Amino acid sequence: MRPRSSAPRRGTPTPPRPPARPPSLRTGPRSTSSASAFSGRIAVLTSHGPMAHLSLYRKWRPQSFDDVVGQEPVTRTLRSAIASGRVAHAYLFSGHRGTGKTTTARILAKALNCERGPTPDPCNACEACRAIADGFSMDVIELDAASNRGIDEIREIRERVRLAPASGRYKVYILDEAHMLTTEAENALLKTLEEPPPHVVFVLVTTEPHRLPATILSRCQRFEFRRIPTAQVVERLRRIAEREGLSVSPGALHRIARAADGALRDAESVLDQLAASVAGPISEADVVRLLGLLEDEVVDALTEAVRTQDAATALRVASDLVEGGRDVRAVLRRLLGHFRDLLVLRVAQDPRGLVDAPEDRYPHLAEQARGFAPEALLRALSLLSAAEGEARWSAHPRLALELALLRLARPDLDPGLEGLRARVERLEQRLKTPQSPPRPEPAPPAPQPTSLGVDPPVSLEQAAARWPRVLEEVKAKRAYTFALLAEGQPAAVEAGRLVVRFPPGSEFALRTLEDPRHRGLVEHAVRAVLGSELRVQFVAPDGPASPPAAPRDPLVEQATHLLGPAVAFRPLDPEERS
Repeated sequence: MRPRSSAPRRGTPTPPRPPARPPSLRTGPRSTSSASAFSGRIAVLTSHGPMAHLSLYRKWRPQSFDDVVGQEPVTRTLRSAIASGRVAHAYLFSGHRGTGKTTTARILAKALNCERGPTPDPCNACEACRAIADGFSMDVIELDAASNRGIDEIREIRERVRLAPASGRYKVYILDEAHMLTTEAENALLKTLEEPPPHVVFVLVTTEPHRLPATILSRCQRFEFRRIPTAQVVERLRRIAEREGLSVSPGALHRIARAADGALRDAESVLDQLAASVAGPISEADVVRLLGLLEDEVVDALTEAVRTQDAATALRVASDLVEGGRDVRAVLRRLLGHFRDLLVLRVAQDPRGLVDAPEDRYPHLAEQARGFAPEALLRALSLLSAAEGEARWSAHPRLALELALLRLARPDLDPGLEGLRARVERLEQRLKTPQSPPRPEPAPPAPQPTSLGVDPPVSLEQAAARWPRVLEEVKAKRAYTFALLAEGQPAAVEAGRLVVRFPPGSEFALRTLEDPRHRGLVEHAVRAVLGSELRVQFVAPDGPASPPAAPRDPLVEQATHLLGPAVAFRPLDPEERS
């Protein structure tokens, strides 16, 4: 069999040639110099490219180490390493998104390949610097590990690292999202990462360094990129707005910076979006409306509802937010940040620099902080943090928000220990501010225990006036008995008995107080304060909860005088008597 010929058969129409390049794409006579070809490519992309607008974060991307915002420890170390000729073969840039990791890697590549370098200050004017800045350099290879994460891509890198640089001194491999590499790809990269050729520098960029194996971490010099402080983000946005001719209020800049959470790229993207959507000056209200943030007035309303324990108002505001389409988790995060600021203002001597707030809002926040005890703010942060975590996975995030606000506004409704403590504190506040002031009476002489002496008579008015002292005496001995007894009020003094009446719904307290331990403690306090031997009967609003206790043996009474209420007495069984 003869092999088929690739030439077209006679009579077969020849396929048409591809059309020539349109004249509009030509930038002039062709030149063999690489500089002219490079300039031609730039002219084509800038004058005839499809993108008429360049995003602000790309337009104002830092081009030198001095332009990098908020990462002075990193840039200072890299500049020193370049100046002293101690450039490592592998770096790991890790940290929060939008903090300049990839940008710093590109500046490092320019510093190494600049025609005037290696230099800590690349000129940004030579062909190498311009090619790296525009992404056309053959010696700077950027790979996204999220899409090039397999072992085949790493094998290709291993084969190419042996080749010399095309035009510069170094070949710089920037591996973005390095934590996305597969286990096989990581193992294949180890040897090359440990002993690369002298003309190769690796820069691994990641937001999750804990996902990288220790074998890779140990082969790299690691630099941690911190979140950029709010003040530096505000200053950077202000400079960009001035150069772009945008009118942005200081409050709006602060809102953008705080919402970015330390990511300058996110802040610049929001400013770019506002510039495109707002005609005229950009105000704080525009930022709130675009990002769906919580207005300060809403936060203040919820804070005041929590402080005054107005659960109805708190739930009404929460309902308006949810019905208005606000994200529940965003609401909880905003409240978390607000109560955190209140706690710092409450406990810190000099909170400046610790609270990210405009200067004109500091006095208002300080006034709000004075309305809360530090432990109440800690409890609020704990509840809001738990609610935010629950809302993340719950099918009903609104319920998590409402329960958190209800527990904040009405802590006494909490069935746990926190609720019990809140109820006790509420009763203490009620006792400190009595509804009707007691009649001034001279303090009675301290009662002297007698075996069977005659006690002075006590009237109902005297018992009611000295009842707060009885409660204080009980509280000093046992807080739980005090919590049970605090709702009761003296109702009658008759036949050697002090009748204490409780409000509706106190059945549990009535049953518990019948226990000899609690009854004996109350009777001991009554005797110590009133100076009279009175039996105590606890009654409900409709009548006695239980029949009055039978009189005890005189020997038991005498033992109670001597030993106190901590001793419980019970009758002996017939077997014990024998």
